[in-house]
Amino acid sequence: MRARLMVSAFAGLLLFTGGCSQCTPTEHDLFNVDAALPAGLPMRPLDWRVITSSIDREHHTMATLFGNDAAVASARSATDSVTYATGSTLALVTWTQREDGHWFGARIPQRFVSMELVTVAAGPDRKNAAKYERFGPDGRLASGSGQDAARKETILAERASFMP
Repeated sequence: MRARLMVSAFAGLLLFTGGCSQCTPTEHDLFNVDAALPAGLPMRPLDWRVITSSIDREHHTMATLFGNDAAVASARSATDSVTYATGSTLALVTWTQREDGHWFGARIPQRFVSMELVTVAAGPDRKNAAKYERFGPDGRLASGSGQDAARKETILAERASFMP
């Protein structure tokens, strides 16, 4: 019995030390560098707080709505609809998805697709006015489309996600 226990302990020690390797993880192993935002963006929304997130299964994309402090306060105080205060800036960042090699069944950002930026400022009539801009995969300002007004309203209608 004692010999069997010693053999089991020795085998376990061998497996433990054999499992350790001298290979140093690369930056790709530690960080999702493929999903990094392009350097040309005018804002760094990943430094802001998350308001909400979504997944588009049809297009295999995921998006996160980030906001500065004024935007987050407005989004979190909303009851039925959101009215963003002057000085609020929202950034909807969209990525394509890929499977996570470290977590079975999980999906993570793969490649940056776009950033939609909505800035709320006081208009000439002293009422809040929102400005919409879209930045493409290269980080450059994309030309306007017929959908800009609808996208702006969609982003401004987003409410904060609450976790219990």
